[in-house]
Amino acid sequence: MMTVQNPELAQDGLAFLDGVIRDFLRDSPLNRLEHFGGEAVFTDVQVGLARGDDPIFQTFRQVVHPEHGLPTELLASRLDALGEREATVPGSVAVVAYALSMHPETVRSNAEQTVGPSLRWNHSRWQGEAFSNALLAHLVETLEAAGAPALAPSLAADYRIDREGRIASNWSHRHAAYAAGLGTFSLNDGFITPKGIAVWFGSLVTAAAMVPTPRPEGGHLANCLAASRGTCGACMARCPVQAISREGHDKARCMQEIFLGQKPWLEGAHGPGYIGKYAGCGLCMTGVPCSMRKPG
Repeated sequence: MMTVQNPELAQDGLAFLDGVIRDFLRDSPLNRLEHFGGEAVFTDVQVGLARGDDPIFQTFRQVVHPEHGLPTELLASRLDALGEREATVPGSVAVVAYALSMHPETVRSNAEQTVGPSLRWNHSRWQGEAFSNALLAHLVETLEAAGAPALAPSLAADYRIDREGRIASNWSHRHAAYAAGLGTFSLNDGFITPKGIAVWFGSLVTAAAMVPTPRPEGGHLANCLAASRGTCGACMARCPVQAISREGHDKARCMQEIFLGQKPWLEGAHGPGYIGKYAGCGLCMTGVPCSMRKPG
């Protein structure tokens, strides 16, 4: 297998990757909201690491999708393409996950809304996806230049899965973030990090041995007061179609609102300039105690 050539990556992978991402946040023109004074889409990042052979990835085939990728298997395809098919040793595959924090003004603007997203949230959602995809490609290029083969599952041609009319994917950024210790899930199916739920996730797999980030104690819902303690529940009141209850998140009702109920936003009924395949919503992630911090 190729040998990591960059001493910073070999010595402290977490610090190296954090620095690469922060440089990209600062320098990339994709991280600028053209229609909002050139302010940043994302203002901060949290980075976490997991071992590629962590047994938790096997469980994702039960809780996410039967075809959810295993890091070691996904990386094997990249090594095949590079002609580096030598077997990896335990611990030589890592999953890198990051959470990008939305600009506080974007969060504030959406918190003011009650039935659909603010224009700034809408733009941040779609420009944020473009930025994150570019960041993933940049990280893969940077890691491979350092001698660590890498791939971003969400950028692969087979990322989307269509089974019996149900669209899914073979990789979950949020679950990778949980495996990498970035936080826990929430009642609304979001993910609460130490810097809140108003974040955008990305993740990749690489052939580099790195020390994993510890996962939070208390289980996969520990950061959500409603799910773990039976208190709060602010996200329930924020949902315009009552798709969130103490029992959890009604995905079908939520998707119907996002794709059909909020279609007028894209058609200009609530002001011009909305972009993307759907308006973006995000109401249950803003105007709640966990928007920009982990609630205590």
